[in-house]
Amino acid sequence: MIIEIRSHGGFGGIAAAAQSRRIDTDAQPAEMRAALCAAFRPGALSELARTPCPGCPDRMRYAITVTGDAADGPHSVTLSEGQLPPEMLDLIDSV
Repeated sequence: MIIEIRSHGGFGGIAAAAQSRRIDTDAQPAEMRAALCAAFRPGALSELARTPCPGCPDRMRYAITVTGDAADGPHSVTLSEGQLPPEMLDLIDSV
């Protein structure tokens, strides 16, 4: 599975905070691969996208695309930092 994450925004849309990552889960150690695959399942991402997020316009946003995990093609969502659980933010920071 390939996970592409583009972060942007935050207070004032600070350009220095923008980042882009491409993660090939097959290239990760087994424990990290399992954590990434569980956290970034298309169903899990869709569920997070349905979570209300009042006050999120001034927070970081993450455009996430997952490919290679489902037969129906790539799955993309854009989530606010407030919609992501702390464990998922830690995973993003660790890769």
